[in-house]
Amino acid sequence: MGYVETVLQPGEIVRFRTKRHWVLYLPGLAVALPAAVWLGVAVVAYLEVDFPQTSDRVWLGASAAVLALGIVLLLRAWYRRRFTELAVTDRRVIYKAGLLRRSTSEMPLDRIEKIDVDQGILGQVLDFGTLTVNGVSSRIDSDRLRRIAAPNRFRSQVIASDRPPAPRPLVEEPGAVLVAAPVEVARIAAVPEPAAASPGR
Repeated sequence: MGYVETVLQPGEIVRFRTKRHWVLYLPGLAVALPAAVWLGVAVVAYLEVDFPQTSDRVWLGASAAVLALGIVLLLRAWYRRRFTELAVTDRRVIYKAGLLRRSTSEMPLDRIEKIDVDQGILGQVLDFGTLTVNGVSSRIDSDRLRRIAAPNRFRSQVIASDRPPAPRPLVEEPGAVLVAAPVEVARIAAVPEPAAASPGR
């Protein structure tokens, strides 16, 4: 169960949920993959040499250090993506980031004035961007909502959830059927049955 489920009010419904985009992993992958290849080459070269030189040990250690840095970046991206929640309910917008140090924000739908979406070329292709939720007296700024997946769908869901429901036709009201039904039954019961025809005629 995520944070959003723990703060829902009775009868409140989640309309849309998103989180940070997987593009967060790209910096870590850009560092870790080349470092892993270079480390493999350095290990093979180190094992094939009978008397390794100091430079061989330096390259081996440097490759391992860069690979460790890439792994740290990947773990950081995983943490930020795993523990960031952004949801639209039928009443409000809910945001939460972090686990050990948690940051949360909420904004009722009727207090939201506009939502800004900022996307570059890569963001338009991969469907991610930066959001800014502007309210009447507060905001959830872009520093928190960077690299959010499906930002335009998020904005559309906020707009759709903020609309009042369309009135239903009168014929669909259960009360109208319940009230009209006894009248029709009484009217049918009041109609006299036709007299049976005599067999002799």
